[in-house]
Amino acid sequence: MDNAFLVGLSSQQVLQKRMDVTANNLANMTTAGFKAERLVMRELSEKPAQAADKPQEIDFVDAWTLQRDFATGNLDRTGNPLDVAIEGEGFFSIQTPQGTAYTRDGRFTMNAQGQLVTKSGNPVLGPISVNPDGGNVAITKDGKVMQDNATVGTLNVVKFSHPGALEKMGDNLWKQTDEAPAQATDVRLAQGFVESSNVNAVAEITQMIDISRTYESISRMIDQADQLRGASIDKLTRVT
Repeated sequence: MDNAFLVGLSSQQVLQKRMDVTANNLANMTTAGFKAERLVMRELSEKPAQAADKPQEIDFVDAWTLQRDFATGNLDRTGNPLDVAIEGEGFFSIQTPQGTAYTRDGRFTMNAQGQLVTKSGNPVLGPISVNPDGGNVAITKDGKVMQDNATVGTLNVVKFSHPGALEKMGDNLWKQTDEAPAQATDVRLAQGFVESSNVNAVAEITQMIDISRTYESISRMIDQADQLRGASIDKLTRVT
């Protein structure tokens, strides 16, 4: 296989994965606390193939990993007293059947037992329990949950030195890998607000257009190389 096919097919595989990541970002534009992702590529030390023509040594790249932008999204006022947003760094701690998970999505509700839970029904740590028949719930900037002038719990907000190492679990949750979380001592919370996604729609659409054009350009290059090869074979058969 010649250089045009090798380079073209390798590039198209990476472009397809970049398109998947970009499309996922756009699909989560309205997901509270969602963090935009970028595909990180690397040059392969081992060459998966060599060309028959020169240059025979061809550099290949592959889709290595995802890099996430943990910049804080805009804080949108909802007026819901159980909605909470983190100003700056940090994650809410959530109890799941798989263990403790972490999220930036502070759209909390109350279950029948008075527990503060996520939209999926997972308890929020503390844990936090309030009286469903009691007075209004107030959440202070440092995470204390108050009802009827009494503290009923404190939201467990943690930080990671390297949040990029967190692994996605789905349902807008993350789980730790090697690094253990540290208690966030300087946390600032905003009651009645929800953190929006930090996806930049204009940048993502521009990225999608650029990927599409590059993919089409490579497809044309492969087609032209195929036509050239066909023409060359045709000439050779006529000479013989």
